[in-house]
Amino acid sequence: MIVLTMTPRFPLLAFLLAVALPAISAMSAATADAADAADVDPAALLAKSVAAFQKNLASQKHWNWSIAETRILTDKSGRGVHPLPSVTSESVIRGDGRRCNAVTAWGDGHAPYMKDADPDERCQAYNALGTPFDVALLLKSANAKLAGQTAAAITISVLPDKSHLKAADYAVRCAASIKASIALDPASFFPVGIEGEVVESGCDSQFIPVVHDESAARQPMTSQFRKGANFRVSYVLQKDKFDNPANAYWISATQHYSQPWNKDARLLYYWGRQFRVPANNATRLVKDIETTAQEFGAGSELRFDK
Repeated sequence: MIVLTMTPRFPLLAFLLAVALPAISAMSAATADAADAADVDPAALLAKSVAAFQKNLASQKHWNWSIAETRILTDKSGRGVHPLPSVTSESVIRGDGRRCNAVTAWGDGHAPYMKDADPDERCQAYNALGTPFDVALLLKSANAKLAGQTAAAITISVLPDKSHLKAADYAVRCAASIKASIALDPASFFPVGIEGEVVESGCDSQFIPVVHDESAARQPMTSQFRKGANFRVSYVLQKDKFDNPANAYWISATQHYSQPWNKDARLLYYWGRQFRVPANNATRLVKDIETTAQEFGAGSELRFDK
């Protein structure tokens, strides 16, 4: 005799629901995240970033800094073919209260220009703490989109704005020539990292070099930060030693530039000196900048582990 046993289907149904519901929940969460990302207006985020960047400038008065720079010419493979003297500088305050940077030491032992003179005499018309492009103008780009969003950073991608490549203002032309990825601090919206490339010609320019203590021809020279240059800039928050948020300061801790080099060029100028470059197969000029900050009266120094 054959006995047929009927097994209730409800346990199987419950099991299938238990498997399906987490998958549905995960899909719903992913859909919600996508919707949230779609609702984010990159222009609004960059507007907050501009405000944070400009507000940060007011905190500069509480800080001092020293800067170390290295330069080297490299070939197509990235191999160094001609190193150039390193240079260190410090921020000084001029008689009118404005800040500038002045050389404190050269890697080749050359005596710094008027090192023992007063700040007004030591100052040079170059702010090494800044960048060769206007960060605030880049943040105001109308050609931006959200590239990613995590708990660590909000990433905005910016493309060149060809409508401003012929602007009368050099800073506007240059910012409009840059393709970049900008990482924003999720809490403050400050631009903690900027990585990009000059892909249009708005940054191309010429200048008359300043040479302090050597005779040199003052013919117009081509700027190194031009079409074909790429860069990385990172900022680190310097917290006030006495936990006063108003005195905290985001400083450009590291800057890296790889810039096109004319193989026929025989002169390079920086920090008031002229350097002769021998014939070689160099194609890029690589420059690295590191900044150490110290709060006035507090003795705190830049840290990269926070």
